[in-house]
Amino acid sequence: MTVFNQNNKGFITKKYPLFLGDDLGLFDTVNIAYPEIEKLYQQQVSQIWNEAEVDLTQDRMDMLRVPKETSDLMIKTISWQHLADSVAAKSIAALLIPYCTNSELEGMLTVQSFFEVIHSRTYSHIVKQTFADPNEMIADTYGNVGVLLRSEAIVKAFNEIEGMPITASTETKRKTLLKVIAALFALEAIAFMSSFAVTFAITETGVFQGIGALVALICRDEGLHTRMDYTVLDILLKDPTWVSSFDEIKSEIKLILDAVVEQEIKWADYLFSEGRNVVGLNATLLKEYTLHMSYPVYKFLQVDFDHQVILENPLPYMDKYIDPTQMQSANQEIQNTAYNIGVIENDTKDLDLDLEF
Repeated sequence: MTVFNQNNKGFITKKYPLFLGDDLGLFDTVNIAYPEIEKLYQQQVSQIWNEAEVDLTQDRMDMLRVPKETSDLMIKTISWQHLADSVAAKSIAALLIPYCTNSELEGMLTVQSFFEVIHSRTYSHIVKQTFADPNEMIADTYGNVGVLLRSEAIVKAFNEIEGMPITASTETKRKTLLKVIAALFALEAIAFMSSFAVTFAITETGVFQGIGALVALICRDEGLHTRMDYTVLDILLKDPTWVSSFDEIKSEIKLILDAVVEQEIKWADYLFSEGRNVVGLNATLLKEYTLHMSYPVYKFLQVDFDHQVILENPLPYMDKYIDPTQMQSANQEIQNTAYNIGVIENDTKDLDLDLEF
């Protein structure tokens, strides 16, 4: 990869492929090749926020007063979310930009990674502000086998591109990039959304409203990131060369998706074991929701779905969180003037997505 390629002629040819084209010279958004990606970039930067916008004083009190079976549910959920966003924050730009040859995509990957940093900082902020001993929570995350296993398939796919030699063939690079983007798609469209379902089930009972407000902001971002993953894959899979590479590794893509779904199913059983519970959600419903969110991903990627197809959303309360236009604060009692979910128009709604996000 060249830092500055003065011989790039994309401004003349109007061709800036997403990946594996000529190294970029100028950051060129004069000649935009993919306006759908530019639109997502503009939407993302319009949604800037920070973790200090919500007061967590009441949440700290909630952590002490709510039944242990509910507080433990929130603790386990936050623990995994903290880990998963830490992985995303370190991985997206670092792993994909070296192969990126399109300015609007490079911009989106950069800002997407920045928002994952915001998310990671937010979970750290939650831990710091609501736990009596924050380091105990951090130690528990590192030592929780269930938390680590839940992220195993994603981390494995990310590690593959990190370890790819610079001398790898273009074909190998194409296949590896496809696996990484598919893994990221699964993380953001399936695993994150299943995890948010637990957070919001708890906040729907009237507790942890500050945490709910912050996670709602994160959910809004991840909904946009899911559309980004979809858009990139949709562009690549309209190119016969990338389609050929994808067809050769479709079985590996299926293994990645299957591993994510299986870990989510196991996580649901673990999460609701040992007496942990919350009104309105249980292991069965959470597993059904995971399958509900998984099927469109498999369908889009034309990968066989070996589980029950659940088309109707088993958790209707999630609709107001996943659709930003409905994301009016479920936490309006929060004393926070900067919390503006639902104010920003969802400009991605008109994208041609055959997905139920």
